[in-house]
Amino acid sequence: CHQVTGIGMPPAFPALAGSEFVNGPAADQINLVLNGKPGTAMQPFGNILSETDIAAAITYTRNSFDNTAGDVVQPATVKSMKQ
Repeated sequence: CHQVTGIGMPPAFPALAGSEFVNGPAADQINLVLNGKPGTAMQPFGNILSETDIAAAITYTRNSFDNTAGDVVQPATVKSMKQ
């Protein structure tokens, strides 16, 4: 959806590369991946992917595509945020 390069396909799939959202608080990104965003193409993955897979995907996006969050999202954090 967001392309191999992270540049996305706006407006349906915004860029992850250089994204203020991706470089912002990890909890915001975890919530978005878990619960999706109604009215957009971003679907919820909380009941599809494991906590480990979600943590790995978010860690990857936060540290790739010239993003500089520099953190590692843990599966336990994802699990604690599931609703």
